[in-house]
Amino acid sequence: MNIGFTTDTPPQKLPSWTIWLFFLIGLTGSVSLRLILVAKEYNPDLIRLFWYIGIVGNMIFFIFRSYISYKRRSLIAGLALHEKLKRGDPLDAMDYQALHYLISSLYVSKERWNYAIISFFSILAIVWDLWVTK
Repeated sequence: MNIGFTTDTPPQKLPSWTIWLFFLIGLTGSVSLRLILVAKEYNPDLIRLFWYIGIVGNMIFFIFRSYISYKRRSLIAGLALHEKLKRGDPLDAMDYQALHYLISSLYVSKERWNYAIISFFSILAIVWDLWVTK
């Protein structure tokens, strides 16, 4: 699999729209799964729709996240960055470009927002279900 770099070219960040697209797909999938409880109460015909949206959305999101993790790990392994840093070896220009890419990739990631929003909607779904079924 091409991870977006060779020893002659620096790794490339994904376009911002791609990051936002997969963030929204993952968020839609996660919220849809939580909406199943609401559909059960008000419109059971929507349960199956929310379930499919949730499962497919989460599947797409986690395949994307797996790709990003693979890309990062391959970059670290391909340049032996972990070993170089552990030994305190001098870093060349490509190593610095790779580290810049890794830090930038982590910095722009919407992962933390995804987890926060999913947690919020999970708590909201639990509270709502407990309130409705009391």
